[in-house]
Amino acid sequence: MSDDKPNLNDIAEMLAILKPEQIAKLMGGIPINKQPIINVIDTSFRQRRLAISDLYFKSAICPHQVGSFEEYKVHDEGIRQQALSGVDL
Repeated sequence: MSDDKPNLNDIAEMLAILKPEQIAKLMGGIPINKQPIINVIDTSFRQRRLAISDLYFKSAICPHQVGSFEEYKVHDEGIRQQALSGVDL
């Protein structure tokens, strides 16, 4: 075995010398994380934001459907306030 880092052949030679009981004892000393790490991403904020946008665009009217632009602005502001309040979510 060389003095620098052991390579796979050196490790294989050392393991070939060991008996199964010795390998089991050696493996018993290695800590194992028995609980898997599960990454859970919370998307509730994104879902709420998309629901508000969807509600707004379903309810909003086009300016050409209203008699005047002022009337459109008032109606649009009402729809926007209702969407932001989350009344219909």
